[in-house]
Amino acid sequence: MALWIRSRVSNGLAVTALCLVAAAVQGVAMTPARIGDHDASIARLIEHPDVPGDHTFYLRCEAKVMLGGAIREVGCYDDAQVPDAFFEAVERAAGRATFVPAEASGEKVNALVLFTVLFRSQDGQRVTAVIPNHGTNAKAFGVNYVAPQRYGSNRFNPRAEIGLLWVDAQMDETGRARNLKLVDTAWTTRETRRYARRYINGNDFIPGFVNGEPTAMRFLKPIFGYRNGFMWMRDDSKCRSATIDCREISSSSGENRYVFDD
Repeated sequence: MALWIRSRVSNGLAVTALCLVAAAVQGVAMTPARIGDHDASIARLIEHPDVPGDHTFYLRCEAKVMLGGAIREVGCYDDAQVPDAFFEAVERAAGRATFVPAEASGEKVNALVLFTVLFRSQDGQRVTAVIPNHGTNAKAFGVNYVAPQRYGSNRFNPRAEIGLLWVDAQMDETGRARNLKLVDTAWTTRETRRYARRYINGNDFIPGFVNGEPTAMRFLKPIFGYRNGFMWMRDDSKCRSATIDCREISSSSGENRYVFDD
């Protein structure tokens, strides 16, 4: 399932679904984890917070999807001062939701899934959309493509708490990363760079998918530590402090790096 849209309008609930099929990559059958159209899909369970006024918020989220589809360690970051209620809405839904799990060589595998949650309210109508990517390739492929996913167990753990940087690579149709670039931030450390290189080069990836076919595409992802607070956390998030600004600016566009389709 590539995209679900839930609209709260006067005529009830409107839902649109797109299908995704499995494909073979270099002799290995791979299927990415998918949002799904089942009752426990996160797209069905996220509720739009009762926040007054018109607004449009994008939350970029990451979650570990386990063998049975359960979601673990979900975290989100934002491109504006999004009220905590929207993060909490994703967190609550993730605690009950399941994905359709990823598969490789005919077996279910754990996968790290990138997805975006859109909350929009305009003229009294509210729309919530769950999109299976962070929008990096939206200009080329639209919003329905599935971003590459790391699968299996992470083969490298940092030796210490890490800071923040961005990995920017081309992921080919076999899930192999090429042309890796590391984009430093004010909080990048030597350990962050070490972890980022090993994270990309030492793990296995399911490639991105477009219309059910593995497709080469750009892979852009922040590398950070949960304890550093670069993802939203209920308590003591450094992103909420005056000393750390997590709204990184993209050197290519001059806009906030968290902006959709950066």
